[in-house]
Amino acid sequence: MSTPEGSSSREITLAIKLDPARHAQLTWIAELRGTSLKAESFKAVDAYIEAAKRDPELIAKATAAREEIERQARERQEAIANLFTAPTSPPPVQEDESESGDGDAVKGTRRPSGRRGSQAGE
Repeated sequence: MSTPEGSSSREITLAIKLDPARHAQLTWIAELRGTSLKAESFKAVDAYIEAAKRDPELIAKATAAREEIERQARERQEAIANLFTAPTSPPPVQEDESESGDGDAVKGTRRPSGRRGSQAGE
């Protein structure tokens, strides 16, 4: 049985609960084949994995997941690259239309400094 890249050679214990009927059937299969429950369980898991590798829906999901991982990796690489290549000073502040002369405040902008409303005409 092959192991995924980067995984160690040690085994991981997986405990599952079987109902008595399944346990009896699996025990009989192992006994008739002259193997162990562990060996039969591995055969079942391996067969399940091989079937999954041929499942078109699962393949499509895996492809989409891989593309998303690659997109995120590109974004992170760009962010790191930009961290060291971006200009050291912030970009120049652009003037809003409200500060260009007509005095009408645009929602979300600060009021011009100076005298307020009724005091402006004095």
